[in-house]
Amino acid sequence: MIKSLFNKLYLKKQLYELRMKEGTTVLEYLNFFNKVINKVLVVDVNIDEEDKTLILFSSLPQSYDHIVTPCSTVMKLSSWRSYVNSLV
Repeated sequence: MIKSLFNKLYLKKQLYELRMKEGTTVLEYLNFFNKVINKVLVVDVNIDEEDKTLILFSSLPQSYDHIVTPCSTVMKLSSWRSYVNSLV
């Protein structure tokens, strides 16, 4: 993939605008989310674990608030794998 400024902007915009739709399973959404993350990484944009977690938190629908709120207060934000495992 071409690493132009336009591509970086397009992929970052796609990542930050992600929203999980009601009715989508967590596993389906996490697979899609990770595909987008991987596309962003290919164009040399670094995303640390804390940012991944925050982006994922903010992309979940309100019906997941009962999971997101406790997880965000108990877990370290940098614990990406722990958070993903708590959703599945």
